[in-house]
Amino acid sequence: MRVKFLGTQIPYAEGMKAMREAIDHISSEGNQLLLLEHTDTITVTRQHGIKSLLVSEAELQQQEITLVETDRGGDATFHGTGQLVGYPILQLPVSMGVCDYVRRLELALIKACEDFGVKNTHRKEGKTGVWVGDNKLIAIGVGISRQVTKHGFALNLTTHLERFTACMTPCGLLGYGVTSLERELGQSPSFEEASKVLSWHLQQIC
Repeated sequence: MRVKFLGTQIPYAEGMKAMREAIDHISSEGNQLLLLEHTDTITVTRQHGIKSLLVSEAELQQQEITLVETDRGGDATFHGTGQLVGYPILQLPVSMGVCDYVRRLELALIKACEDFGVKNTHRKEGKTGVWVGDNKLIAIGVGISRQVTKHGFALNLTTHLERFTACMTPCGLLGYGVTSLERELGQSPSFEEASKVLSWHLQQIC
């Protein structure tokens, strides 16, 4: 799996363009992991719409947060400053479905968190992502088309967590919160350090 760090403060549309190009060229270029930080963006899905938003689109614009509908699974989530986003573009074996892929992705991310120093991360039954107690540390929203994966995960390094809670109900989950490596550890690895750890563990997915 080739790893590409696309940079920081990348607009969501630019990240999607890079993701779709990687999908289109997977037969010639193979599996890739795209890593980046987005500009502040809330993404919603066609399935759930804007029902999880707590403010209007006009109020989001005042806060310089872009609202985008995307084609991943899941509900509303935030991408932005201090968050490392990963788009694994993988050609999965025919025998591997979306649920198995998500479970493998969660396991790889949990192991990465252990290397960061967070020893109490876990799955939560009936929900996706990587959790610390009732707070989500890594959000996951993926899709698969013709056995090729798209979208991926978002790890909060030093993310401004109030950007989640003040604007929306994260992932549409009432009664649950969000956290970051900075909050859990008192500090956070750099984008470069986190990318190296994540890349190593994600190589083991398939």
